[in-house]
Amino acid sequence: MGLWQEDGFGNDEALDWLQRLDLDAGVEPVVRTLRGTVEASDPYLDASRAQVALAAAELVAALNGHPHPALPEAARDWVARQMSASVTDAAPDEETLALATRALDYVVTSSALSELWSQRTEEGHWRAAMDDLRMRLSR
Repeated sequence: MGLWQEDGFGNDEALDWLQRLDLDAGVEPVVRTLRGTVEASDPYLDASRAQVALAAAELVAALNGHPHPALPEAARDWVARQMSASVTDAAPDEETLALATRALDYVVTSSALSELWSQRTEEGHWRAAMDDLRMRLSR
């Protein structure tokens, strides 16, 4: 597993998922990913699913007007497409923001990804990045 940065797109799984994301499918695939995370039957998320959930939450934060400064180009393209295709405001509703926040909390508290970061010297940086994402989802 390629894990090189603390942010939601700093790993291979998230970037692979992003590349497969259909620019024209709207936000439904992102919401479906987040819903699958919070409704998972296994109370412990594997690292791959946790990484994808963080990427989905990052896209919601970007739609909320607070993108990560290092948002990959493909993610910026996806956000721009959603904004231009939307007849109404493309900002996520409260339910989607809450769903993304719940998925983030699940990743931080009950995932193999959290366990991996707890074994690294950069754990504090990862936790700070997760707190930053939470703040960008709440504004």
